[in-house]
Amino acid sequence: MNVRHPRISRPALRALAWSFVLLTLGLTASCARDGRIEESKFVSLGGIEQFVTIRGDRATNPVLLILHGGPGAVQSPYAAVYELYEHEYTVVQWDQRGAGRTYGRYGEATPDLTLDRLAADGIELAEYLKKRFDNAKIILLGHSWGSVVGVEMAKRRPDLFAAYVGTGQASSWDRAARFQYDFVRAEARDKGNQAVLKTLKEPAAFDPRNTADYLSVNEPLTSRLLAKTDLEWYGSLPQRKSAATSAQEAKDIDAGQIFSGRKLQSAIFAEDLFSTASTFDIPFIVIQGSGDVIAPTPLVIDYFSRVQAPRKELRLIEGAGHFALVTHPSEFLAALGATIRR
Repeated sequence: MNVRHPRISRPALRALAWSFVLLTLGLTASCARDGRIEESKFVSLGGIEQFVTIRGDRATNPVLLILHGGPGAVQSPYAAVYELYEHEYTVVQWDQRGAGRTYGRYGEATPDLTLDRLAADGIELAEYLKKRFDNAKIILLGHSWGSVVGVEMAKRRPDLFAAYVGTGQASSWDRAARFQYDFVRAEARDKGNQAVLKTLKEPAAFDPRNTADYLSVNEPLTSRLLAKTDLEWYGSLPQRKSAATSAQEAKDIDAGQIFSGRKLQSAIFAEDLFSTASTFDIPFIVIQGSGDVIAPTPLVIDYFSRVQAPRKELRLIEGAGHFALVTHPSEFLAALGATIRR
């Protein structure tokens, strides 16, 4: 049996074809807006070009701006470590002024490396991200030194952020250094480690702002007394760095840490968030490793108890130390998701 199909005119065919093309383009544009995003580029912040990566499974996911610690301990090369975060968030890593690939561009000629300038750079980056992602408010996540920069950003421009989240949260340099001194001294006495005890001054003579005094505590602390997962993370960094960077980039990371530490030493020593950052206009959240002795958790709990904010929440991750963000990503994500949803 022959079936006759109605004839379609050429203009109608052209119109139908264009309709199909436009529909396809519309779907493609939608997928681009809502699909995987991977960007690595230099962005002008504070008058210099600074390296930023933006990665995530869906461009419509909440923006998570991560402020690395150190100073100078960039995290942008370790994208694989943060892959789990990219399922739920658009993860932004920023090599701060004087650090990583940003240091690689300017080296020792990097200008104006101060806490004030870093906070201003971070605010400019947040404004850039706000425009880039349709006026979205940003979750600001500061780790260790990054938490010092982060609280300053949150205080200055709360309108840019949905919440502040601290981990390895700073509190007070002097109090933290004395906590570490007492911790190392007690451990050495318990183990009968005379070699360590000989390097430590008597408690009344110990000066947290004296570099030699601090290093006498820091060496035994970071070489063997950290949480097990922290020691494993430290131990893995050389291999991770060589696998993720070129030889020159690896040199820039190391040189940037030395440069940043030298330039920011006075700001590090002066850190006392108990007196400078106790009031916030946005939710204040801390997700802390229970065994953190670099940013000692007992001090963090004390600092948190004194903070005033519209909402605040403290979550401890058992078995984690200073680097809970990367050593316990599943637990950290669960805590982050629960606090942000609330």
